[in-house]
Amino acid sequence: MIEKRTPSRLVFNVFNYGFMIIFALLCIMPVWHVVMASLSNPRLLMGASGILVKPLGKVTLEGYGMVLQNRNILVGYGNTIFYVLFTSVFGTILTAIAGYLVSRTDFKLAKPLTLFIMSTMIFSAGTLPTYMVIRNMGMLNTRWAILVPGLMNAYYIIIMKSAFEQLPMSFEESAKLDGANSLTILFKILMPMVKPTLAVVVMFTVIMQWNSWYPASIYLVKARDKWPLQLFMRDLLVKNDASKIVTNANDANAAINMAGNLVKYCVTVVGTAPILLAYPFAQKYFVSGITLGGVKG
Repeated sequence: MIEKRTPSRLVFNVFNYGFMIIFALLCIMPVWHVVMASLSNPRLLMGASGILVKPLGKVTLEGYGMVLQNRNILVGYGNTIFYVLFTSVFGTILTAIAGYLVSRTDFKLAKPLTLFIMSTMIFSAGTLPTYMVIRNMGMLNTRWAILVPGLMNAYYIIIMKSAFEQLPMSFEESAKLDGANSLTILFKILMPMVKPTLAVVVMFTVIMQWNSWYPASIYLVKARDKWPLQLFMRDLLVKNDASKIVTNANDANAAINMAGNLVKYCVTVVGTAPILLAYPFAQKYFVSGITLGGVKG
């Protein structure tokens, strides 16, 4: 069908494209500003205001050098990567198993379990009861306090359930006739058919775990060596304390403030770059994955 180029359609296209371009610029400009500031001369950066279009002065990697030499940042990076890998791998497997289980029509407890899982999306116990459970289980100040509560998500289970329900039952019936058990059917037949949905669940889990800092601030108070990167970044950006990272500046307060200001931008780039770089590779799965796993009415 060929679209007629009427005056109203032309006005709409101009407005639509113009709005989207402006919206894209508004989203890109803060990121661009942070990157340019992280490459700027710290002395010139202190007196700058507004959005930076290019680095101020000669391009410098001094801030990145200070960040990557700091033990807290490296420890936080290692902890975050471990938390992300553990929850994305094991969490996705458990989510797929749970989604497959409640999607089976021959499973008598499928509907009650589905209602129970969906109820947790509406009613939450809150921070204090969750803290008491973790404390009574002896997981305070251990990695398990971060890993166990973050393994499964009710919304992701419902997405996987809907994805499995949209697959023809003939695949499962044929596999059963060939002698395959439930685990073989799930991992070797059905899961490869819902790869886009699995990719969406993995990406959402990675983003959620990478940006997570609040649980660690509650459950890892006495275990600083187990803090994720985002909690170290919060101490730096929110508490406005960069003195522990700035090690090669002069003793003068002005020099420390200049270097500390540069370090904050560099830490922001270091903390967000992995997610920004990974997102385009998983973006192609988003539409098909969410559509396939969309909750049916």
